[in-house]
Amino acid sequence: MEKTKKELTYDELLQKVEAQELIIKELNDDKLAVTNFEYFVKESPDLVCIADTNAYYKVINDGFAKVLGYSREELLSRPFLEFVHPDDLEKTLDEVKNLTKNNATVDFENRYIKKNGELVFLQWKANLHSANNLIYAIARDVTEIRKTQEKLLSSEKSLNEAQKIAKIGSWDFNIVTQELNWSNELYEIFEIENTPNDPQLYAKYLSCFLPDDAEDLNKNVYNTITNKVPYEMEHRIVLANQKIKWVFCSGVPILDKNDNVVALKGVVQDITQKKQIDDTIKAKEKAEAANKAKSDFLANMSHEIRTPLNGIVGFTDLLLKTKFDNDQLEYLKTVNESANTLMEIINNILDFSKIESGKLELSSEEIDIFQLSNQIINLFKYEANYKKIELLLDIDSNVPKCIKGDSFRLKQILVNLLSNSMKFTFSGHIKLQIVQVEEDKTISKIKFSVIDTGIGIKDHNQKKIFQSFIQADNTTTRKYGGTGLGLAISSQLLALKNSELQLISAYGEGSEFFFTVAYEKINCETNDLLVTYDLVQNVSSNLPKSLSNFKVLIAEDNKINMLLAKTLVSKIIKNCDLIEATNGYDAVVLANENLPDLILMDIQMPIQNGYDATLEIRQTENTKHIPVIALTAGVLNGEKEKCIAHGMSDYITKPIIQSDLENVLLKWLKNLD
Repeated sequence: MEKTKKELTYDELLQKVEAQELIIKELNDDKLAVTNFEYFVKESPDLVCIADTNAYYKVINDGFAKVLGYSREELLSRPFLEFVHPDDLEKTLDEVKNLTKNNATVDFENRYIKKNGELVFLQWKANLHSANNLIYAIARDVTEIRKTQEKLLSSEKSLNEAQKIAKIGSWDFNIVTQELNWSNELYEIFEIENTPNDPQLYAKYLSCFLPDDAEDLNKNVYNTITNKVPYEMEHRIVLANQKIKWVFCSGVPILDKNDNVVALKGVVQDITQKKQIDDTIKAKEKAEAANKAKSDFLANMSHEIRTPLNGIVGFTDLLLKTKFDNDQLEYLKTVNESANTLMEIINNILDFSKIESGKLELSSEEIDIFQLSNQIINLFKYEANYKKIELLLDIDSNVPKCIKGDSFRLKQILVNLLSNSMKFTFSGHIKLQIVQVEEDKTISKIKFSVIDTGIGIKDHNQKKIFQSFIQADNTTTRKYGGTGLGLAISSQLLALKNSELQLISAYGEGSEFFFTVAYEKINCETNDLLVTYDLVQNVSSNLPKSLSNFKVLIAEDNKINMLLAKTLVSKIIKNCDLIEATNGYDAVVLANENLPDLILMDIQMPIQNGYDATLEIRQTENTKHIPVIALTAGVLNGEKEKCIAHGMSDYITKPIIQSDLENVLLKWLKNLD
């Protein structure tokens, strides 16, 4: 007989119903939780997926398609390694292998290639579920973060490069934490090793300061913190290797919202090179100022020395044309020669000054080499005969007769060389040799040599003699005299023609000074017969003696020069009416009162100088036509041009040479006679 089911009481049935309802609720809660999780996964901006160990996605959320641009089908149908950037493939495989060993992936990063070819940076977290051997992973798109980081790195790199180029290092100091940070370039400037979080950095920094500068820095920093104002300072630093640098430092305060200084920031610039350039510029300016002062001094000294020399040379020239006994004549010749020697020394010094200051320019004119060389040889014939030295001129037949160049400077160089040889040669011969070493249709390269059998020059002295104011040894000056400028000037003149003075010498046997210059060949019409020129003859003998009955105003403040000018003018112009003015102001007044036929005008005079006096004379209708001839002891470059610019008609330098004065007077008075 079957057992009948036990009938449940009402309370039991009620309990069972409640239990079932609880189970149903739990099932519904689980279902809702799953639904909510699926919704979260589906809508998540992150990339959520389940993948197998064969590198295929099993489940992916919509984020994959949004970020990578592929459809769900494309992503599920291909191994996910196909979407990984080739350069990141190896490390991705390594990470998958690592997962299979139950090692979780945390912040692993690789690059995926989107469908449009762009790159996306993904940062992964993943685990392998051992129960089903599936990988559960989530990735976040960090592309913008990486791009920002790259820009920051690029910006930092650019900043570091800019700092390196500009030699500027930056720093910041947190007053609260006492943390000091330096840029890379700042370590380079101070040549301190870049050690992270170095607690001794500030001490190392201060150790580079000189005591006074360190004190100034502390004062500046204190003032910046206290008064909230920037600071700047320039000072030296001494590095560990005792190397000295110059730096420019500046700092500014950083304020919080309560207007309290919480930090300092600043820069340090290495200005060593700038300092060196500034020092060089200052040295150059100082040298230029010194050079100008020297030129001004030489110009003034030239005027002061030439003024008395004008009287000495002029009056001894006049006296030598009068009758004296033999002793008196010899004395006068000695005075005259000494004055002319002194004038030659002054001319050499002025030439040297003009070359050094770059104010000397070479002219270009026709030069007859045969005439010029004979003129030069004739200058030394008397002394050569007196010393019983054979004086030779050897001109190669290939040398062109005429060339284009500066005849005065070529003559000056050759005269200097011959004079030097004559001074140190006491027997044998001196030869001026001229040969052509190279030519083309228009240019002739000519070598000029002065060869002697003199005392020669020791090897260790051969370079010294080309330096300014220096001779072979101290005894040379005492025994033979001279300024030591002749060879230096010759060398500098040749440098203007891209040439140089060279020397071959054997001590006790003789010397050869030579140079080579390229000249333009030209045709000239000159008598082929060599002519001996007497350069010391009085040129006035060729002038007509027709000047007479003229009125000449002489403006000169020096009594001796006034007397000389009056004497010379009276010799040149018969029945000359002479008017004297001792300053520029009187010259203007007397010119208006007397209307002279010609005015001889000194430049440096009291009350009013010759320049200003001439300008006034040119402004007056009655006197503006009168020829005004400058009489000046200034012979520096530009002096003649300056005279002409101030309205003067012509120019004569002191000492006044009678023939020069006669030529000028004839030039301006012959049409009035």
